[in-house]
Amino acid sequence: MKSKTHTDHSSPARITSRFTGDHYVRDSLAFLGSALAVLALGLLIGENYVFHILILICIWSAVIAGWDLLIGYAGVFNYAQLVFFAVGAYASAMLSVSAGLPAVATIPLAAVIGGIVGALIAIPTARLKGEYVALFTFAVHLALPAVLQQTRGLGTGGSTGVLGLPPISLFGQTFYAINKQAWFVMALIVAVLCIYLIYFVALRSRFGLALLAMRDAPAFSEALGVNGRRHQIFAFAISAAITGFAGAFYAHYTSVVTPRILGTEFFLMAMVMLAIGGMGRFPGALLGVVVVILGNEFLRSFDSYRLIVLGLIVILSVIALPEELGGFLKNRMRKRRA
Repeated sequence: MKSKTHTDHSSPARITSRFTGDHYVRDSLAFLGSALAVLALGLLIGENYVFHILILICIWSAVIAGWDLLIGYAGVFNYAQLVFFAVGAYASAMLSVSAGLPAVATIPLAAVIGGIVGALIAIPTARLKGEYVALFTFAVHLALPAVLQQTRGLGTGGSTGVLGLPPISLFGQTFYAINKQAWFVMALIVAVLCIYLIYFVALRSRFGLALLAMRDAPAFSEALGVNGRRHQIFAFAISAAITGFAGAFYAHYTSVVTPRILGTEFFLMAMVMLAIGGMGRFPGALLGVVVVILGNEFLRSFDSYRLIVLGLIVILSVIALPEELGGFLKNRMRKRRA
């Protein structure tokens, strides 16, 4: 899965116009308005099953936004995104169960640990190019389940994982998993903060412009003095920290974390979210999350054939929408304005 280069976006003038000024205000208001609409819709329906689906959408939106930062905007073929998710989940689980720390402390600590792990993985990958980065990061993904199973004595629980994670307690109130409405509100806040930090803070800063320049014109960016290695490591750290935060939140929501989160199903679903939504096309990746989560739930009745049917739907959608959902919506909006 490779990031697509858009030559019409490569000039500094076009990049600046897209990421500053009126576009920033308009996009921010549209994003926050969409979040409020989701909140109102969820509270209006008020069913636990719907809350559960919306919680999953919120958590995976944060994960995919972090992945989009690396693949879509930085052009780095990172396939270790679920490693950051697992690191955050296991870090928070082990700190809360083994060390007895409260969840409100372990979740931010998990984000810090995830960011450190992301930077450590980025250091060797910063010396690699293209498919070699993909191979290295995917090798890390494949190796982590074996490491978790062999470190049972350190608190990972081996193949069983870590069970009985405590719920989040905040402002004197404990949020149990049965209280789906409260978890939905928290998950939405987490998703909004993570997405805003990536798309409206990091990517719309000088750092974000440097990432776009590195992706679209690496030689030119180097000539301008952009330190590609340092920016790539920093991008990995940001992506890993946010994904680790989402992983820790997910672990406390489910109250259990096992090596299954590094399984093929999770990895393929995450890739499908990016493939359908579109990389580097905000809010394409987030739309991909919504489509895949809802599609996966509708296909539950297919049981073991669910992934096959989902794969066929992906193939048909790629053929019908070669520009992905993000590009399709932008083209439609452009035609309406014209």
